[in-house]
Amino acid sequence: MQNLPSAEVYEKEFKYMPWGILIKEIQEFIIKTTPKGSNVLDLLCGPGYLLGKLQEKRPDVKYRGVDLDLDFIEHAQKVYPEISFEVGDASTWESENKFDVVLCTAGLHHLPYEEQEAFVEKVSRLLKQDGFALIADPYIDDYANEKERKLASAKLGYEYLAETIKSGGSTDVIKAAIDVLSNDVFLVEYKASVKKNKTLFEKYFSQVEMHKTWPKGESGYGDYYFILKK
Repeated sequence: MQNLPSAEVYEKEFKYMPWGILIKEIQEFIIKTTPKGSNVLDLLCGPGYLLGKLQEKRPDVKYRGVDLDLDFIEHAQKVYPEISFEVGDASTWESENKFDVVLCTAGLHHLPYEEQEAFVEKVSRLLKQDGFALIADPYIDDYANEKERKLASAKLGYEYLAETIKSGGSTDVIKAAIDVLSNDVFLVEYKASVKKNKTLFEKYFSQVEMHKTWPKGESGYGDYYFILKK
């Protein structure tokens, strides 16, 4: 069982954690580039924060969010009633319809490593030929064995925790950052490296465009999002 924060704490994280920088940047990208009347799917949508922000600026777009956590979906349905949310396991969820935009932000690492490729392949199948997918995650340094993976996870976790404290994070958000570090080291969550996931994305998409939002400067770890096209 993954140690997830409450929906309320989850949404506070965007204010204090580096991840909030990425979410703001991809909001701007989606708002500017999504065609009018598009259908947007968010897999592992959490409590619906991203879709809620998008709907404020682009009410002409149809949004659909899917997440396995009932508490998150109930929160999303209550706070963002104009958006369609449903409980579903992203690993098995399917749709007969294809979408103009498919999103997955901070979701891929909640799937075990052995399930991540099948999920990426599904994103490709659910995407219209002229659409785009956007997959974003915090990434750890590349690793060759389990000890290196644990050390890389601890490094990312420490840097995230330090930034959260520096930004004035409240006690509950700091606690959530500590939980993330623990989850990553002990394989409750499954963060990969940029190198590994970029290689995976290139198997299913002909165009793979990478963007980094944190930290500034060169590093193997940090927050990245990929814009993917067939």
